[in-house]
Amino acid sequence: MCISCFCPEHRLIMMKSTTTANLILLLISGFCSFKAAFCNFHYISLQRTHEEAKDYCRRIHTDLATVNNLTDMNDLIASVPNNTVRSWIGLELGDVSRWHWAWPDQKLDFFNWKLGEPQGLGQHSCVAMDPQGEWFESECETQRSFVCHNYIFVANTKSWRDAQKHCRDLSLDLVSVGSADENREVRNVSTAQTVWIGLFRDPWRWSDGSRSSFRFWKPRQPNYRDQDCVAAIFKDDGRWNDLKCSSQRTFVCQGPSKVPASSQTSTQETIVTTPSSNSSSEAVPFNSTAAMSSQQFSTGGVSAFTTQAGTLNTTQSSSVTSSGSGTPWTSGTLGNLILIRENKTWLEALRYCREHYMDLVCITGQSIQDQVARMAQNATSSHIWLGLRYTCNFDLWFWSCSSADCYQNWAPGQGPSERVYECGLTGALVTTGGQQWVGLPETQQLNFICQDCAG
Repeated sequence: MCISCFCPEHRLIMMKSTTTANLILLLISGFCSFKAAFCNFHYISLQRTHEEAKDYCRRIHTDLATVNNLTDMNDLIASVPNNTVRSWIGLELGDVSRWHWAWPDQKLDFFNWKLGEPQGLGQHSCVAMDPQGEWFESECETQRSFVCHNYIFVANTKSWRDAQKHCRDLSLDLVSVGSADENREVRNVSTAQTVWIGLFRDPWRWSDGSRSSFRFWKPRQPNYRDQDCVAAIFKDDGRWNDLKCSSQRTFVCQGPSKVPASSQTSTQETIVTTPSSNSSSEAVPFNSTAAMSSQQFSTGGVSAFTTQAGTLNTTQSSSVTSSGSGTPWTSGTLGNLILIRENKTWLEALRYCREHYMDLVCITGQSIQDQVARMAQNATSSHIWLGLRYTCNFDLWFWSCSSADCYQNWAPGQGPSERVYECGLTGALVTTGGQQWVGLPETQQLNFICQDCAG
């Protein structure tokens, strides 16, 4: 579980109903992105067929990207450069159509089919429940009322996919049914109408063998016209389209690197996973795992950082200068925190960190807070962005990097226990004084700190 404890300050209240509790736990799991590591997605700028892209990802990382939920999808979108049109992901056409629940990670251990169902209507079909609570297979474009998770009945009639979109807009999905009791609940709220539920069948499979049921198709896709591989179309909010597998596209891998970065490229292959050497942003590396001395930064000449492991040599960079002094900026040559002295909005900063490193910095304990606070003294803005964001739908602050802890360092009058926040706020650290956290509009432009994968 990514959330290590439930803090009263986070307003995570014990739920009165099991269904609502499951919703909150799934929401938290969504923030965790179901990942084992933060730096999960890697955009590769090479143009390759789907099979070539899959082979590359399996050699260099783990596989082509698998998407488990909307949080994963947002992470994948943030991992690609702004001008990317489309990229391969790991979804491809399989030989057998399988049943899935739209809600992630639901077991297929309960069915309530009508006699003679399912009929096997085709490669792709959806399931409805009749007024008696029995299920039948149906064409997905049929207009019906539907039931979302938490037993929310919607009387408006929609196609199965439009019904799913409606539920997702409520941060839910079409209802899953795992027992006779749950089936009875859905039947009771449906007011004697035939309704869509969240069961569907399709032939798509993930190249890494995952059973993820998440789908994010564009309208009227897929069309199955000899188009057996899937790309995310970023001009259409990352929604998916099936394309000919032989077409050459950029692609997104997942998983840690198996080989040193220096071995991943040749003169013919340039991988966009690290920042360009001619980037206009000023990147200042910092070792977030060491206990730094008070002399960790210098604004002129060559200096050193003192750590528990000894002395870490530093070098000068004539292209980066300290604020106001005109003398060369001095930075450590190792580390996994990077101060970016360029003002960006919170979303721009998030995208930058995910393109070039791993994520915006997440502060999960006093030692990281101390290191970030010292680093912030060298910023050129009054605050620096942290990977902390507020969701007004659930009145909750969460970390963008899918890691969280009960540690907090809010300034007086700030924080979830002190005030009611508006939508669109994100977390920043004050670079002076006690260097505590505040909530600021995400449209402000500030310096920021990225974190990279340890090691």
